[in-house]
Amino acid sequence: IMGSKYLEAAARQPELMNELQTKMFLLAGLIDAAFLIGVGIAMLFAFANPFVLK
Repeated sequence: IMGSKYLEAAARQPELMNELQTKMFLLAGLIDAAFLIGVGIAMLFAFANPFVLK
């Protein structure tokens, strides 16, 4: 969806294509990073739960 909206915006205003491309890649990276951080936190709680008392 994000890629198609980028192409629509670039077709409407080609002079903004470089700025839009930078923002699109930055946002795609942040979305991917949020998923990986969530997986990392889930693994932390699954295997090394800091709230379990020994």
